[in-house]
Amino acid sequence: MSTQADNTHMQRQTPDYGLDAGLLVYAMFIVGLAAAIIGFSLVLTSSRHVSLAYAVQIFGFCCLILAALMYASSRFGKLRARDRLLARLKLHGDEALLDVGCGHGLLLIAAAKLLPRGQAVGIDLWTQAQYDNSREATLSNAALEGVEQRVKVHDGDMRKMPFADRSFDAAVAHFAIHNVPSREGRREAIREIVRTLSPGGQVAISDIFGLKLYADELRKSEMTDVEISELSFWTFPPARTVTARKPSQPV
Repeated sequence: MSTQADNTHMQRQTPDYGLDAGLLVYAMFIVGLAAAIIGFSLVLTSSRHVSLAYAVQIFGFCCLILAALMYASSRFGKLRARDRLLARLKLHGDEALLDVGCGHGLLLIAAAKLLPRGQAVGIDLWTQAQYDNSREATLSNAALEGVEQRVKVHDGDMRKMPFADRSFDAAVAHFAIHNVPSREGRREAIREIVRTLSPGGQVAISDIFGLKLYADELRKSEMTDVEISELSFWTFPPARTVTARKPSQPV
């Protein structure tokens, strides 16, 4: 009886892929709402501070708009951006794919759905850039999406990943590599991605800045077909995607 109840509870749940910069979004919403109310109150109560009141109102409305854009990006826009990124890889369904900085499993789990004969592997340090970011949250999402058998997650730093050379046919990263604090650290992460790719393997990295650095390091690592996309406005801030392929034969 208890098992049936647990299964019913599981079926009613929906996966949660996290609110990016959640504390900032909530803070901007609270500050924006407070500023809008204070500005409105000043307009009603004091004719001597009308300019200040309007300035406070405008500031509040700007905060509210930014918070709304960031919330919409996390809840809706990044799902479309994820699908567009994975479509670039043209997966056949039997690949081993690595998601670098997998977070709640946004790309990891969507990739697993496209890999009925393959496997999706994620790695993360589980920082709290997203609320409740953890291995357990990711595995729970995988179970809710019905792909837990094709998903594995590892604790680890993207600058020194615990995978053998040529382990993966494809690699992805979404809004992750910019979190590495130094330029050299971000280059290390790119080199690690290249190292773990098998010959002919592909990579697609979406981020809000640093794409020229990623592309430069990919070229230095002898990757081919290195391209940076146009800006995508499905996320906020808008992002670009860099794609590349590892040569089938040594260059």
